[in-house]
Amino acid sequence: MLRWLIGGGREPQGLAEKSPLQSIGEEQTQNPYTELLVLKAHHDIVRFLVQLDECRFASAGDDGIIVVWNAQTGEKLLELNGHTQKITALITFPSLEACEEKNQLILTASADRTVILWDCDTGRQVRKVSSFQSTVKCLIVLQRLDIWLSGGNDLCVWNQKLDLLCKTSHLSDTGKKTNQSNYEP
Repeated sequence: MLRWLIGGGREPQGLAEKSPLQSIGEEQTQNPYTELLVLKAHHDIVRFLVQLDECRFASAGDDGIIVVWNAQTGEKLLELNGHTQKITALITFPSLEACEEKNQLILTASADRTVILWDCDTGRQVRKVSSFQSTVKCLIVLQRLDIWLSGGNDLCVWNQKLDLLCKTSHLSDTGKKTNQSNYEP
C-alpha cells in the first residue's frame, strides 16, 4: 500500500514517518507549490482551460458558462453567458483583421448546437453561429491558412469571418454513414 505525501512524492507506508500529513489550509512555508487557491464561479464540472495571455486564462464546462480569470490573483474578471447547455470545446481565436483593436478572442462550442466567438476583453459576443445539425465536439484554428474547423457529425471548414466554406457529413452517433460534401469557395 502507498501513502501519498504533500509535494507529489510517495513512499511505501511502512517506510514513511508516522507523523500526520499536512492538510490543505495549514501553513506550508517551505513549499510554495502546496498552497492552493480555490477559484469559485462554476456550478458544474470544468472541462476546458485555455491561456489568453500572460496574466489571464479562461475556463468552461458543463454549466455552459465561460469564466475569464486573472491568473496571478485568482480574481474572476468576466463571466460569459450565451450557451444553454454544456461547453464541448474552447480555443483561442486570432483577432479579426476588420477590428482596429487587437482584443483577445475565444471560440466556444456547446451541446446547444452553437458556436460563439467572444471578446475576452469586453465580455461581449462578437458572433454566434447556430446552423449546426448536431453538437460540435471539437474546434481547431489553422491560423496560417486563415481558417478554422469544427467537428461533430459534420466536419466544417470556416473562414476567419465565420463564413462556412465547406461541409462534409460523416458518421452519426448511431454509426449510420452519410457522405455529403458541399464546397463553397
